[in-house]
Amino acid sequence: QAYKMGKRRSSWLLRASAIVLALALGHLSLSFCGLSSQRRFLFGERLQGNQASVDTANTARHALEGLDFAHVAGLAETSLLTSFSDQAGNINGVLFQASLPAYLIFLYFLSYKKNNTPPLVFFGFAFLLVFVLLTIPAGIISKNTFSVILADSDWLHGSAESLLTCTNIMIVLGFRGALTGNQELADNSNARGLSAFWLVAVIATLAVGVSLGFGAHTPFLGGLGSLGALDFPAEPVNALSIPTWIVHWSTVFEFLIAMSLAWTYADATGNPKWKGLTWGMFPSSVSSVFALTFHIFYNQIPWILTGQAVCTFIGNSTLAIATYRIASSNGWTLSELDPRPALARLMNSQTDAEEESFDVKKVAQVELTSGPLLLAEVILLTIVFAYGTKYGELMFGASIFQSPDSSLAAATVVLLPVLLVAFTIYSQSPDLQSGRLPELSASSASSASSPAPSVVEK
Repeated sequence: QAYKMGKRRSSWLLRASAIVLALALGHLSLSFCGLSSQRRFLFGERLQGNQASVDTANTARHALEGLDFAHVAGLAETSLLTSFSDQAGNINGVLFQASLPAYLIFLYFLSYKKNNTPPLVFFGFAFLLVFVLLTIPAGIISKNTFSVILADSDWLHGSAESLLTCTNIMIVLGFRGALTGNQELADNSNARGLSAFWLVAVIATLAVGVSLGFGAHTPFLGGLGSLGALDFPAEPVNALSIPTWIVHWSTVFEFLIAMSLAWTYADATGNPKWKGLTWGMFPSSVSSVFALTFHIFYNQIPWILTGQAVCTFIGNSTLAIATYRIASSNGWTLSELDPRPALARLMNSQTDAEEESFDVKKVAQVELTSGPLLLAEVILLTIVFAYGTKYGELMFGASIFQSPDSSLAAATVVLLPVLLVAFTIYSQSPDLQSGRLPELSASSASSASSPAPSVVEK
């Protein structure tokens, strides 16, 4: 019953996303038609015109500004889609929009009743759509009010980005609840309530921020924790504040933990197809690395954003493929797309509670890092990396990180963590080590090895 209630509470996310998807697909065709316009730059560079520059304290760089798509496609400046993912009107916006259908397909297969997906895991992944939706008004404010991209307005950026942290917390809690045999945690109403409160707080911030006098570069949460009183070299005005860096780094670490838990869930359920979800999440983790790198170099190297958009598109596609394999291994067939049985049950007020409910007894309990210790580790890592990033680059490489010509250094920053994560997953995959690639065809989970009684979270 709790699972069905959770699905109803989550359904509004899918309905809202369907509306955005319909608008996005219409806008997508306009984007493709207009890409050859002589006034547009494909890789996120500014259009010639009256875009405002962002002053910096000690560099000659200019912040990458929002593209004036209204002049290209004839759309109103206030159009929601003008600010979709802050990159409408260039190839980045096209890729971001085109990735939405794959993500909705991913959610469809993830929610398949026989997958025994922890309800809070599904809710967390669905909640990411809220982040997508909230970047629209945030992008409108940053562009139309301040004439900068969302990444250059710290309070807008940090507020919207924090919803990703909320998303990943839900996913981690859902997996941990299922793996430890805690049915209540796997579908925790308090966690859902926290996400609702979080969302309201972000919406309120976006709604009243400008009227409260917040400027383009007002720091998120007042720049809490700043070491500005110390004698550090000057940084560009669009530098991320400590709270925004904390949001970014916590999101990265939480997502990596979620990837690890998905791998563990495969062993605990005896269905190795769940390990494919970890690989499916890998391009999304690469996308987050591109985002971090873009900010490390003060949002001034355009190709990084294109890399992020490409990885987002690929990542949503691999997520859809991964959950298709999971659902197929659990009995999903094309007949599931026939709406008539569901409509018949609805008309007759019939339910199949046993079939649809999440059963924690089907998941072998495993040994995980204790909750308080894991929380302490994430907090410590987040704080160290947040401060290390913000002030380390000022102390040891300001001339590199503040230069728009540091593409080689940026590529290195992207490549190193990506290779580390890929090697970590590869080292846990005997099939790949032996040269066997996963099959796309469906195979029953019943043929998988029995669940591992004890798996330690890495």
